[in-house]
Amino acid sequence: DLPGASVGYNVQGLNVAHATYTLTTTMAVPDAGMNVCFVAPKSGIVEIEVQVLADGGSNGVGDLTLGLSDNATYNAVQTYYEQGVLGFPRFDHMEVVHKWVVPSLTPGTTYKYWLGAKTTSTTGTPQLRWGGSSTGRFSDFIMKATALPSNTEIET
Repeated sequence: DLPGASVGYNVQGLNVAHATYTLTTTMAVPDAGMNVCFVAPKSGIVEIEVQVLADGGSNGVGDLTLGLSDNATYNAVQTYYEQGVLGFPRFDHMEVVHKWVVPSLTPGTTYKYWLGAKTTSTTGTPQLRWGGSSTGRFSDFIMKATALPSNTEIET
């Protein structure tokens, strides 16, 4: 369990059909496969990172919020992990990479966290997209957990 080591990794969409999820105004897990499973390192601290393509749809008036769930049916790990990450630009899409630091885990315990997402407005049909098996594919969905050292400075 060396600090900086990946302790969990999940890729969805590698050489499979394109996938999309139409965002709602309620936090939800877009797909049960959007998770990372890991064993907490000796420090009890991990960094969770997610990558997904976000599309603002035809209007782009909403904001994107991402969060961490401890269940495939959205259940917030902590409400402070629900974070606004993007104001959607109209007719545009971008790859979103977001990170959370999760402390106070029990070393040696297995955890599984899912991505949760919502938008502040469904006008224009904003979506998350991932994968594909042909040209013009979307970026893969990636979620990983990285061990952090015990001397990680965390303001509380």
